[in-house]
Amino acid sequence: MKDLEKIAEIDIGDSPAGIEVDQESKMIFISNPKGNNVSVFDIKQNNIFFLESGESPLGISLSSNKQKLYVSNWYNNTLTVINIKLNKIESVVKVGESPAGIDVDNESGHIIVANRGSNSVSILNEKNYKVVKEIFVEKAPFGVFFDSDKKNIFISNVQSNSISVINSNTLKLFKNIKVGEWPYQVAFDKKNDKIFVTNQRGNSISIIDSNTLEVIETISDFCEYPEGIDINYNKSIIIVACWFDDEVAILDLLDYSLIKKISVSGGPRAFGSFILQN
Repeated sequence: MKDLEKIAEIDIGDSPAGIEVDQESKMIFISNPKGNNVSVFDIKQNNIFFLESGESPLGISLSSNKQKLYVSNWYNNTLTVINIKLNKIESVVKVGESPAGIDVDNESGHIIVANRGSNSVSILNEKNYKVVKEIFVEKAPFGVFFDSDKKNIFISNVQSNSISVINSNTLKLFKNIKVGEWPYQVAFDKKNDKIFVTNQRGNSISIIDSNTLEVIETISDFCEYPEGIDINYNKSIIIVACWFDDEVAILDLLDYSLIKKISVSGGPRAFGSFILQN
């Protein structure tokens, strides 16, 4: 695909990791763990500004109403709530140890936070930011993905090489799925009922059937240390950030073949949903 080329590089912040894209406002939010802040790239205005956060911000997600930003702070075990309109911190909430991935159940108003250091998932109420429940999973939970169709929460457990599945209605863990070595990020192909899991040390992607919750295929030998993963339906492709290769891998969504690799700078991570759909 000739149009899949790098067109620019933009200075964002110190060691960017987490990312969230607001499809409506065309704003991109990036967590900078070493800068202790969040970069906001306003595409319409072609402007970048910064929001303060906690110590070593990592996971990042927009609220249900898109008015607030939730940021997990790795070193001080907190979730920062930032009012985007006012550009200021509204609340700081204690969660588990070393919080990482975040997602939001828009229907129930639950904020879902994976706590890598305490092997748990914190469920918070969006209305008052109180912890509703702490759910213990397998070892070193990191990535979070909520399937709004089937009401399942998927948690990638880095050190147990598994995905924990939690029912969002009952808030109970009901299955652990073995995947590759060091699972990192989860993406969901709703059109084909597939779940994709990047396995860092396995240099692979595990593909899970979202109906049976079983691994049906493993893709490998396309890049080293795959981390962030997202899907572009317009082009029918999977995009993977390859941390150790300093590249982005483009895979065909239907047959998973490698289409091309694009060189980028400084260890791409892309922890979150990073595609701005046109």
